[in-house]
Parts: sequence; structure tokens; C-alpha cells
Amino acid sequence: MRSMKTLLAVSAVLLLGAGRSYADTVTFNNLALHPDGTVNIGNTVSLANGVIEAVAKTPLPIAGGLISGSCGPSGNTNFGCINFTTGAFVGPINASAANDYLYAPGGTITVTGAVPTLGIPTVQTLFSSTFDGAVVVSFDDSCVGQPSSQCTGTISGLLAPGLLNAQLAAALGVNPATLGGTDQSLFMAFSGNFTPAPGFAPSGTATGNTNQLEVITPGAVVSAVPEPGSLVLLGTGLVGAARFISRRRRAQ
Repeated sequence: MRSMKTLLAVSAVLLLGAGRSYADTVTFNNLALHPDGTVNIGNTVSLANGVIEAVAKTPLPIAGGLISGSCGPSGNTNFGCINFTTGAFVGPINASAANDYLYAPGGTITVTGAVPTLGIPTVQTLFSSTFDGAVVVSFDDSCVGQPSSQCTGTISGLLAPGLLNAQLAAALGVNPATLGGTDQSLFMAFSGNFTPAPGFAPSGTATGNTNQLEVITPGAVVSAVPEPGSLVLLGTGLVGAARFISRRRRAQ
């Protein structure tokens, strides 16, 4: 009888303890376009005092809040700040796409601000990381052939593992360590030398319009319902084991 109880207990652990891991995404972004912040493009690309105004965690349950700080027009305290610097200029992505340029991994990226609704009343560093992959600067096709004019484009790159503010992570219910993520959708209005000489980077300045920063955090383990086929196999094994134990007891 004890053997049967042990068998059933082990089976329950196998059934209920089966799990899968999933990751949460923490997103820093804007609820509307906020043209502000200075983008400098040269041997590196940097963004100083770009606007970021909200943080949220997905999937369900969704949690988040508005970020306040000192960025925005005339140091508007309604917004937080996003700043970054990339690695060094690499070159055009390919000869036929002279409006797309690569920058090496490295640099830094930070988000600072306060999130009063999540228990962070003073301006702090909310997220910090580096670029783990090449950063891509893409100018619109309409900029081609206009070496010194107002153009638009985007900046995007992959993030290395970083760190979320401990209070922010606790409020969102996520791990403060991150697995990486993406910095994307930073739209810019560029003025400068768009068509540099071979081997040289574009040069000029831009105004950043908006940004979305997605940060992937380590997942938790949740119980998973076994597949029907697995249940059938386990049930068959239990029946066989029960018969074996029953025959053994009768033989004693």
C-alpha cells in the first residue's frame, strides 16, 4: 500500500510540477509625439534629453504609470528622460542602401524619471543598459541626393542585459535583471551631411520625436496542463504498476 501511495505521489508531482517559463516585457514609450531631445550623428550617435513619458509591463496583468522628470520643452517636469550613445561608426549596410548605416555595439542607454503612482516620487535611474548589437540609422529615401537638408529617419538597436530600478521592478512585479530588448522607433528630423565620403559617417544634428524601448525580463515558471497524449501514457504506466504491486502482494 505504501508503494502505491508513493507511486501516486510521484505521479502527482510529474503532472502538477510540469511547467514552462515565460518572460515579461517592460515598455518605456510615449503616448503622443514629443519632438524634443538632441540627436548628434557622427562617429557615434547620441541622444540627449529625449522625452519618455510612460512605463508599462505586459502580458496580463498590465501594470504601469506615467514618468515625470525634467525633459521636454523648457525642462517640462511632465516627462522623463532617455539618453544614449552608440558604439563607433561601421559603415553603410550595403552599397545599394546608402541611406542605412551601422554603428557598432557598445555605448550606454538610460531612462531617468519619477513614477509617483508606482511609489517612485523622486527622479531616479529607471533603466540602464548597453547596445548588444549593431545600431541601425536609417534615413528616408527622400533624403537621397540632398546632402545638406532637413530629412527624417529612424534609429534602432538591440539591447544587452541591463538593470531595472528595484522599486520599479517590484511595483511591476518583474525581475530587476533584464535579458535584453530593443530600442526602436526613435524618429528624427535630421539636418546635416547625409551623403558622406566613403568610409566616413553622416554628420549633423536631429530632433528626436518619440521612442519605444522594450525590455525583456527573466520569466517565472507557471504550471502547464499536460498534453492528452502524456496523460494517456502516464495512466497506462500507473495501471501496469498497480497490477505489478497487486500481484507482488498476493504472492507474499
